[in-house]
Amino acid sequence: MADVIPAIPEEEAGLPGPRVGEAIPRVERSQLFRAFSHREFRLLFTATSIGDLGFWFSHITLQSEMQDVTHKSAFWQGFLFFATFIPMLLFAPPAGVVADRVDRKRLLVITRFLIGVAASALAILLHAGVESRGLLAGFGFVLGTLFAFLAPAQQAITANAVPSADLASAISLLAAGNNLNRILGPAIGALILSAAGPGWAFTAYAAVNIVTVALLVPIKISRRQDPTEHHGAWEQWKEGLRYARERSPALGVLISMSVLSVFGIAYVALYPVFTTEVFDRPKNDFTMLVIASGVGALVGALAVGLRKAGPTLRGALIWTFAFGVAALGFTFARSWELALVLNCFVGFCYFSITTSLNTVLQELAEDEKRGRLSGLFTLTWAGLIPIGGIWMGTVADLGGAPLTLQIGASVCLVYAVIALPRYATVPPR
Repeated sequence: MADVIPAIPEEEAGLPGPRVGEAIPRVERSQLFRAFSHREFRLLFTATSIGDLGFWFSHITLQSEMQDVTHKSAFWQGFLFFATFIPMLLFAPPAGVVADRVDRKRLLVITRFLIGVAASALAILLHAGVESRGLLAGFGFVLGTLFAFLAPAQQAITANAVPSADLASAISLLAAGNNLNRILGPAIGALILSAAGPGWAFTAYAAVNIVTVALLVPIKISRRQDPTEHHGAWEQWKEGLRYARERSPALGVLISMSVLSVFGIAYVALYPVFTTEVFDRPKNDFTMLVIASGVGALVGALAVGLRKAGPTLRGALIWTFAFGVAALGFTFARSWELALVLNCFVGFCYFSITTSLNTVLQELAEDEKRGRLSGLFTLTWAGLIPIGGIWMGTVADLGGAPLTLQIGASVCLVYAVIALPRYATVPPR
Protein backbone atom coordinates (compact mmCIF):
# COMPACT_ATOMS: atom_id res chain seq x y z
CA MET A 1 0.00 0.00 0.00
CA ALA A 2 8.75 0.02 -5.38
CA ASP A 3 26.19 2.43 -10.93
CA VAL A 4 26.76 5.57 -10.42
CA ILE A 5 25.39 4.68 -13.62
CA PRO A 6 26.83 6.90 -16.00
CA ALA A 7 24.21 9.60 -15.71
CA ILE A 8 21.44 9.22 -18.26
CA PRO A 9 21.74 11.97 -20.87
CA GLU A 10 19.28 14.81 -20.66
CA GLU A 11 17.80 13.95 -24.01
CA GLU A 12 16.84 10.53 -22.59
CA ALA A 13 16.25 11.04 -18.89
CA GLY A 14 12.65 11.67 -17.99
CA LEU A 15 11.61 13.31 -21.24
CA PRO A 16 8.16 12.75 -22.70
CA GLY A 17 7.87 9.68 -24.90
CA PRO A 18 5.47 9.77 -27.83
CA ARG A 19 3.65 12.91 -28.82
CA VAL A 20 0.57 13.69 -26.80
CA GLY A 21 -2.34 11.55 -27.91
CA GLU A 22 -0.24 8.79 -29.44
CA ALA A 23 -0.25 5.25 -28.10
CA ILE A 24 2.81 4.33 -26.06
CA PRO A 25 5.06 1.90 -27.94
CA ARG A 26 4.49 -1.61 -26.70
CA VAL A 27 7.12 -3.46 -24.75
CA GLU A 28 8.17 -6.46 -26.83
CA ARG A 29 8.45 -9.73 -24.96
CA SER A 30 12.22 -9.50 -25.33
CA GLN A 31 12.10 -5.92 -24.02
CA LEU A 32 9.84 -6.45 -21.03
CA PHE A 33 12.83 -6.90 -18.71
CA ARG A 34 15.04 -4.24 -20.33
CA ALA A 35 14.73 -1.93 -17.34
CA PHE A 36 16.71 -4.48 -15.31
CA SER A 37 19.78 -3.65 -17.41
CA HIS A 38 20.09 -0.41 -15.42
CA ARG A 39 21.73 -0.82 -12.01
CA GLU A 40 19.81 2.04 -10.40
CA PHE A 41 16.51 0.51 -11.43
CA ARG A 42 17.54 -2.88 -10.07
CA LEU A 43 18.21 -1.31 -6.67
CA LEU A 44 14.98 0.70 -6.81
CA PHE A 45 12.98 -2.37 -7.84
CA THR A 46 14.43 -4.52 -5.05
CA ALA A 47 13.91 -1.84 -2.40
CA THR A 48 10.35 -1.14 -3.54
CA SER A 49 9.45 -4.83 -3.71
CA ILE A 50 10.77 -5.57 -0.23
CA GLY A 51 8.98 -2.52 1.18
CA ASP A 52 5.72 -3.55 -0.50
CA LEU A 53 6.05 -7.07 0.89
CA GLY A 54 6.23 -5.65 4.40
CA PHE A 55 3.28 -3.35 3.74
CA TRP A 56 1.06 -6.40 3.30
CA PHE A 57 2.17 -7.71 6.71
CA SER A 58 0.81 -4.52 8.25
CA HIS A 59 -2.26 -4.30 6.03
CA ILE A 60 -3.74 -7.70 6.80
CA THR A 61 -2.77 -7.40 10.47
CA LEU A 62 -4.62 -4.09 10.80
CA GLN A 63 -7.72 -5.51 9.10
CA SER A 64 -7.64 -8.70 11.16
CA GLU A 65 -7.18 -6.89 14.47
CA MET A 66 -9.87 -4.32 13.65
CA GLN A 67 -12.23 -7.20 12.91
CA ASP A 68 -11.53 -8.59 16.39
CA VAL A 69 -11.59 -5.32 18.32
CA THR A 70 -14.85 -4.08 16.77
CA HIS A 71 -16.63 -7.45 16.67
CA LYS A 72 -16.76 -7.64 12.85
CA SER A 73 -18.05 -4.12 12.20
CA ALA A 74 -18.17 -3.24 8.48
CA PHE A 75 -18.26 0.45 9.40
CA TRP A 76 -14.98 0.24 11.32
CA GLN A 77 -13.32 -1.67 8.47
CA GLY A 78 -14.37 1.21 6.23
CA PHE A 79 -13.17 3.73 8.80
CA LEU A 80 -9.78 2.02 8.95
CA PHE A 81 -9.48 2.53 5.21
CA PHE A 82 -10.63 6.12 5.63
CA ALA A 83 -7.98 6.80 8.28
CA THR A 84 -5.26 5.12 6.22
CA PHE A 85 -6.02 6.81 2.91
CA ILE A 86 -7.39 10.24 3.87
CA PRO A 87 -3.79 11.55 4.16
CA MET A 88 -3.44 10.81 0.45
CA LEU A 89 -6.34 13.15 -0.23
CA LEU A 90 -4.95 15.82 2.10
CA PHE A 91 -1.25 15.62 1.35
CA ALA A 92 -0.70 14.04 -2.08
CA PRO A 93 -0.82 17.32 -4.08
CA PRO A 94 1.70 19.18 -1.86
CA ALA A 95 3.73 15.96 -1.65
CA GLY A 96 3.97 16.02 -5.43
CA VAL A 97 5.38 19.54 -5.25
CA VAL A 98 7.89 18.37 -2.64
CA ALA A 99 8.93 15.53 -4.97
CA ASP A 100 9.78 18.17 -7.60
CA ARG A 101 11.66 20.45 -5.20
CA VAL A 102 13.85 18.10 -3.15
CA ASP A 103 16.13 15.17 -3.80
CA ARG A 104 13.72 12.31 -4.54
CA LYS A 105 16.01 9.57 -3.30
CA ARG A 106 16.54 11.36 0.00
CA LEU A 107 12.77 11.75 0.35
CA LEU A 108 12.32 8.00 -0.17
CA VAL A 109 14.99 7.18 2.41
CA ILE A 110 13.50 9.51 5.04
CA THR A 111 9.93 8.28 4.59
CA ARG A 112 10.94 4.62 4.64
CA PHE A 113 12.95 5.21 7.81
CA LEU A 114 9.98 6.92 9.49
CA ILE A 115 7.67 4.08 8.45
CA GLY A 116 10.07 1.70 10.18
CA VAL A 117 10.01 3.86 13.33
CA ALA A 118 6.19 3.93 13.36
CA ALA A 119 5.98 0.16 12.82
CA SER A 120 8.44 -0.40 15.68
CA ALA A 121 6.35 1.78 18.02
CA LEU A 122 3.15 -0.11 17.20
CA ALA A 123 4.93 -3.45 17.56
CA ILE A 124 6.05 -2.48 21.09
CA LEU A 125 2.50 -1.49 22.05
CA LEU A 126 1.00 -4.69 20.64
CA HIS A 127 3.63 -6.83 22.41
CA ALA A 128 2.56 -5.04 25.61
CA GLY A 129 -1.08 -5.96 25.01
CA VAL A 130 -2.22 -2.42 24.17
CA GLU A 131 -4.86 -2.61 21.45
CA SER A 132 -7.85 -0.48 20.50
CA ARG A 133 -9.68 0.64 17.40
CA GLY A 134 -8.31 4.15 17.96
CA LEU A 135 -4.73 2.86 18.07
CA LEU A 136 -5.20 0.85 14.87
CA ALA A 137 -6.87 3.72 13.02
CA GLY A 138 -4.24 6.14 14.34
CA PHE A 139 -1.41 4.00 13.01
CA GLY A 140 -3.26 3.77 9.70
CA PHE A 141 -3.33 7.59 9.56
CA VAL A 142 0.40 7.89 10.32
CA LEU A 143 1.23 5.23 7.75
CA GLY A 144 -1.00 6.90 5.17
CA THR A 145 0.64 10.28 5.78
CA LEU A 146 4.10 8.86 5.16
CA PHE A 147 2.92 7.02 2.06
CA ALA A 148 1.39 10.26 0.74
CA PHE A 149 4.92 11.67 0.52
CA LEU A 150 6.50 8.39 -0.54
CA ALA A 151 4.24 7.62 -3.52
CA PRO A 152 4.81 10.67 -5.79
CA ALA A 153 8.56 10.53 -5.24
CA GLN A 154 8.63 6.79 -5.93
CA GLN A 155 6.61 7.16 -9.14
CA ALA A 156 8.63 10.13 -10.35
CA ILE A 157 12.06 8.67 -9.56
CA THR A 158 11.29 5.63 -11.72
CA ALA A 159 11.55 7.82 -14.81
CA ASN A 160 14.98 9.01 -13.62
CA ALA A 161 16.30 5.47 -13.19
CA VAL A 162 15.87 4.40 -16.83
CA PRO A 163 15.98 6.01 -20.27
CA SER A 164 12.57 7.01 -21.61
CA ALA A 165 12.62 4.07 -24.04
CA ASP A 166 12.58 1.68 -21.06
CA LEU A 167 9.98 3.53 -18.98
CA ALA A 168 7.06 1.27 -19.96
CA SER A 169 9.21 -1.74 -19.01
CA ALA A 170 10.10 -0.17 -15.65
CA ILE A 171 6.50 0.69 -14.73
CA SER A 172 5.22 -2.75 -15.76
CA LEU A 173 7.97 -4.49 -13.76
CA LEU A 174 7.31 -2.39 -10.65
CA ALA A 175 3.59 -3.09 -10.92
CA ALA A 176 4.30 -6.79 -11.40
CA GLY A 177 6.56 -6.82 -8.34
CA ASN A 178 3.91 -5.02 -6.33
CA ASN A 179 1.34 -7.60 -7.33
CA LEU A 180 3.61 -10.55 -6.68
CA ASN A 181 3.78 -9.15 -3.17
CA ARG A 182 -0.04 -9.09 -3.08
CA ILE A 183 0.29 -12.87 -3.29
CA LEU A 184 3.32 -13.46 -1.09
CA GLY A 185 2.72 -10.69 1.46
CA PRO A 186 -0.70 -11.79 2.74
CA ALA A 187 0.39 -15.44 2.75
CA ILE A 188 3.54 -14.74 4.77
CA GLY A 189 1.77 -12.15 6.92
CA ALA A 190 -1.04 -14.58 7.74
CA LEU A 191 1.52 -17.17 8.82
CA ILE A 192 3.28 -14.67 11.09
CA LEU A 193 -0.04 -13.43 12.47
CA SER A 194 -1.31 -16.95 13.20
CA ALA A 195 1.95 -18.32 14.56
CA ALA A 196 3.33 -15.35 16.50
CA GLY A 197 0.65 -12.66 16.79
CA PRO A 198 0.21 -9.07 15.59
CA GLY A 199 3.19 -7.69 17.50
CA TRP A 200 5.61 -9.85 15.55
CA ALA A 201 3.91 -8.98 12.25
CA PHE A 202 4.74 -5.32 12.87
CA THR A 203 8.21 -6.23 14.12
CA ALA A 204 8.76 -7.89 10.74
CA TYR A 205 7.44 -4.77 8.98
CA ALA A 206 9.90 -2.59 10.88
CA ALA A 207 12.78 -4.89 9.91
CA VAL A 208 11.71 -4.84 6.27
CA ASN A 209 11.95 -1.05 6.19
CA ILE A 210 15.51 -1.15 7.54
CA VAL A 211 16.47 -3.39 4.61
CA THR A 212 14.65 -1.07 2.20
CA VAL A 213 16.58 1.97 3.44
CA ALA A 214 19.86 0.08 3.07
CA LEU A 215 19.02 -0.64 -0.58
CA LEU A 216 17.95 2.93 -1.37
CA VAL A 217 21.04 4.65 0.01
CA PRO A 218 23.49 3.49 -2.74
CA ILE A 219 21.23 4.72 -5.56
CA LYS A 220 22.66 7.65 -7.50
CA ILE A 221 20.33 9.27 -10.00
CA SER A 222 20.61 12.33 -12.17
CA ARG A 223 17.49 14.18 -13.20
CA ARG A 224 16.71 17.31 -15.11
CA GLN A 225 16.04 20.41 -13.08
CA ASP A 226 14.19 23.52 -14.21
CA PRO A 227 16.09 26.45 -12.68
CA THR A 228 13.42 28.91 -13.83
CA GLU A 229 10.78 27.70 -11.37
CA HIS A 230 10.77 29.69 -8.14
CA HIS A 231 7.05 29.80 -7.38
CA GLY A 232 5.61 28.91 -4.01
CA ALA A 233 4.33 25.41 -3.33
CA TRP A 234 0.67 26.41 -3.76
CA GLU A 235 1.40 28.09 -7.11
CA GLN A 236 3.37 25.05 -8.26
CA TRP A 237 0.50 22.73 -7.33
CA LYS A 238 -1.98 24.89 -9.27
CA GLU A 239 0.42 24.87 -12.19
CA GLY A 240 0.44 21.07 -12.02
CA LEU A 241 -3.37 21.08 -12.19
CA ARG A 242 -3.31 23.42 -15.20
CA TYR A 243 -0.68 21.20 -16.78
CA ALA A 244 -2.94 18.15 -16.35
CA ARG A 245 -5.83 19.99 -18.02
CA GLU A 246 -3.67 21.04 -20.95
CA ARG A 247 -1.86 17.73 -21.57
CA SER A 248 -4.60 15.58 -23.05
CA PRO A 249 -5.50 12.90 -22.05
CA ALA A 250 -4.07 13.51 -18.55
CA LEU A 251 -7.35 14.87 -17.17
CA GLY A 252 -9.24 11.84 -18.48
CA VAL A 253 -6.70 9.58 -16.79
CA LEU A 254 -7.23 11.33 -13.44
CA ILE A 255 -11.04 11.26 -13.72
CA SER A 256 -11.03 7.56 -14.63
CA MET A 257 -8.79 6.72 -11.69
CA SER A 258 -11.04 8.75 -9.37
CA VAL A 259 -14.16 6.81 -10.36
CA LEU A 260 -12.41 3.48 -9.89
CA SER A 261 -11.05 4.48 -6.47
CA VAL A 262 -14.36 5.73 -5.03
CA PHE A 263 -16.75 3.18 -6.51
CA GLY A 264 -14.55 0.22 -7.36
CA ILE A 265 -11.49 -0.94 -5.51
CA ALA A 266 -12.51 0.47 -2.12
CA TYR A 267 -14.53 -2.73 -1.69
CA VAL A 268 -11.34 -4.48 -0.55
CA ALA A 269 -12.15 -2.87 2.82
CA LEU A 270 -15.06 -5.32 2.97
CA TYR A 271 -13.00 -8.48 2.38
CA PRO A 272 -13.28 -9.55 6.04
CA VAL A 273 -17.05 -8.91 5.95
CA PHE A 274 -17.57 -10.92 2.75
CA THR A 275 -15.45 -13.72 4.22
CA THR A 276 -17.25 -14.15 7.54
CA GLU A 277 -20.80 -12.99 6.80
CA VAL A 278 -21.39 -13.88 3.14
CA PHE A 279 -19.29 -17.02 2.78
CA ASP A 280 -19.24 -18.09 6.45
CA ARG A 281 -15.50 -18.68 6.45
CA PRO A 282 -12.97 -18.24 9.28
CA LYS A 283 -11.90 -14.63 9.84
CA ASN A 284 -8.36 -14.88 8.49
CA ASP A 285 -9.52 -16.54 5.26
CA PHE A 286 -9.99 -13.03 3.90
CA THR A 287 -6.29 -13.22 3.06
CA MET A 288 -7.24 -15.78 0.38
CA LEU A 289 -9.30 -13.08 -1.33
CA VAL A 290 -6.30 -10.75 -1.18
CA ILE A 291 -4.05 -13.45 -2.65
CA ALA A 292 -6.55 -14.28 -5.43
CA SER A 293 -6.76 -10.62 -6.33
CA GLY A 294 -2.96 -10.45 -6.29
CA VAL A 295 -2.62 -13.37 -8.72
CA GLY A 296 -4.89 -11.61 -11.18
CA ALA A 297 -3.19 -8.28 -10.58
CA LEU A 298 0.26 -9.75 -11.27
CA VAL A 299 -0.90 -11.13 -14.61
CA GLY A 300 -2.67 -7.86 -15.42
CA ALA A 301 0.37 -5.71 -14.73
CA LEU A 302 2.59 -7.90 -16.92
CA ALA A 303 -0.05 -8.09 -19.65
CA VAL A 304 0.02 -4.31 -20.07
CA GLY A 305 3.65 -4.51 -21.18
CA LEU A 306 3.01 -7.41 -23.56
CA ARG A 307 -0.01 -6.09 -25.43
CA LYS A 308 0.29 -5.52 -29.14
CA ALA A 309 -0.62 -1.86 -28.75
CA GLY A 310 0.75 0.28 -25.95
CA PRO A 311 -1.38 1.37 -22.98
CA THR A 312 -4.06 3.94 -23.80
CA LEU A 313 -6.89 5.61 -21.91
CA ARG A 314 -9.38 3.89 -24.19
CA GLY A 315 -7.94 0.49 -23.28
CA ALA A 316 -8.16 1.34 -19.58
CA LEU A 317 -11.84 2.23 -20.00
CA ILE A 318 -12.55 -1.11 -21.67
CA TRP A 319 -10.97 -2.82 -18.67
CA THR A 320 -13.04 -0.59 -16.37
CA PHE A 321 -16.16 -2.04 -17.98
CA ALA A 322 -14.78 -5.56 -17.50
CA PHE A 323 -13.96 -4.72 -13.88
CA GLY A 324 -17.59 -3.75 -13.26
CA VAL A 325 -18.86 -7.00 -14.80
CA ALA A 326 -16.44 -9.13 -12.75
CA ALA A 327 -17.22 -7.28 -9.51
CA LEU A 328 -20.96 -7.75 -10.07
CA GLY A 329 -20.36 -11.44 -10.67
CA PHE A 330 -18.42 -11.66 -7.41
CA THR A 331 -21.42 -10.33 -5.46
CA PHE A 332 -23.65 -13.10 -6.85
CA ALA A 333 -21.19 -15.93 -6.22
CA ARG A 334 -22.50 -18.51 -3.79
CA SER A 335 -19.42 -20.72 -3.55
CA TRP A 336 -16.09 -19.71 -2.05
CA GLU A 337 -14.17 -21.23 -4.96
CA LEU A 338 -16.12 -19.24 -7.57
CA ALA A 339 -15.66 -16.08 -5.50
CA LEU A 340 -11.88 -16.59 -5.52
CA VAL A 341 -11.84 -17.07 -9.30
CA LEU A 342 -13.96 -13.96 -9.91
CA ASN A 343 -11.88 -11.92 -7.49
CA CYS A 344 -8.78 -13.02 -9.39
CA PHE A 345 -10.29 -11.52 -12.55
CA VAL A 346 -11.26 -8.36 -10.65
CA GLY A 347 -7.61 -8.00 -9.66
CA PHE A 348 -6.53 -8.58 -13.26
CA CYS A 349 -8.83 -5.83 -14.51
CA TYR A 350 -7.92 -3.39 -11.74
CA PHE A 351 -4.19 -3.53 -12.30
CA SER A 352 -4.54 -3.57 -16.07
CA ILE A 353 -6.35 -0.26 -15.57
CA THR A 354 -3.99 1.33 -13.05
CA THR A 355 -0.79 0.24 -14.82
CA SER A 356 -2.14 1.56 -18.13
CA LEU A 357 -3.23 4.87 -16.62
CA ASN A 358 0.03 5.40 -14.75
CA THR A 359 2.12 4.61 -17.83
CA VAL A 360 0.10 7.00 -20.00
CA LEU A 361 0.49 9.75 -17.40
CA GLN A 362 4.23 9.25 -16.87
CA GLU A 363 4.86 9.29 -20.62
CA LEU A 364 3.01 12.60 -20.90
CA ALA A 365 4.93 14.34 -18.13
CA GLU A 366 7.97 16.57 -18.48
CA ASP A 367 10.43 15.75 -15.72
CA GLU A 368 10.27 19.12 -13.95
CA LYS A 369 6.50 18.64 -13.52
CA ARG A 370 6.48 14.87 -13.09
CA GLY A 371 6.25 14.96 -9.29
CA ARG A 372 3.19 17.22 -9.36
CA LEU A 373 1.44 15.06 -11.92
CA SER A 374 2.37 11.97 -9.89
CA GLY A 375 0.94 13.69 -6.80
CA LEU A 376 -2.36 14.24 -8.60
CA PHE A 377 -2.38 10.59 -9.67
CA THR A 378 -1.70 9.51 -6.09
CA LEU A 379 -4.60 11.69 -4.96
CA THR A 380 -7.00 10.03 -7.40
CA TRP A 381 -5.57 6.54 -6.95
CA ALA A 382 -5.26 6.38 -3.17
CA GLY A 383 -6.50 9.73 -1.88
CA LEU A 384 -10.11 9.10 -2.87
CA ILE A 385 -10.23 5.55 -1.52
CA PRO A 386 -11.20 6.82 1.98
CA ILE A 387 -14.38 8.27 0.51
CA GLY A 388 -15.12 4.88 -0.99
CA GLY A 389 -14.22 3.11 2.24
CA ILE A 390 -16.57 5.27 4.32
CA TRP A 391 -19.61 5.03 2.04
CA MET A 392 -19.09 1.33 1.42
CA GLY A 393 -18.65 0.54 5.11
CA THR A 394 -21.75 2.55 6.04
CA VAL A 395 -23.95 1.05 3.31
CA ALA A 396 -22.66 -2.45 4.07
CA ASP A 397 -23.74 -2.10 7.71
CA LEU A 398 -27.20 -1.02 6.55
CA GLY A 399 -27.81 -3.17 3.48
CA GLY A 400 -25.05 -5.76 3.34
CA ALA A 401 -21.72 -6.06 1.56
CA PRO A 402 -23.09 -7.56 -1.71
CA LEU A 403 -25.54 -4.68 -2.28
CA THR A 404 -22.76 -2.18 -1.59
CA LEU A 405 -20.45 -3.63 -4.21
CA GLN A 406 -23.32 -3.97 -6.68
CA ILE A 407 -23.88 -0.21 -6.44
CA GLY A 408 -20.19 0.58 -6.88
CA ALA A 409 -19.69 -1.85 -9.77
CA SER A 410 -22.73 -0.44 -11.56
CA VAL A 411 -21.29 3.08 -11.35
CA CYS A 412 -18.03 1.83 -12.90
CA LEU A 413 -19.99 0.19 -15.73
CA VAL A 414 -22.01 3.31 -16.45
CA TYR A 415 -18.93 5.54 -16.38
CA ALA A 416 -17.07 3.29 -18.82
CA VAL A 417 -20.01 3.31 -21.25
CA ILE A 418 -20.27 7.12 -21.10
CA ALA A 419 -16.54 7.83 -21.27
CA LEU A 420 -15.52 5.36 -23.99
CA PRO A 421 -16.96 7.35 -26.94
CA ARG A 422 -15.31 10.51 -25.62
CA TYR A 423 -11.85 8.97 -25.42
CA ALA A 424 -12.09 6.54 -28.34
CA THR A 425 -9.69 8.84 -30.15
CA VAL A 426 -7.76 11.53 -28.30
CA PRO A 427 -6.44 14.32 -30.52
CA PRO A 428 -2.94 15.59 -29.70
CA ARG A 429 -2.78 18.86 -27.82
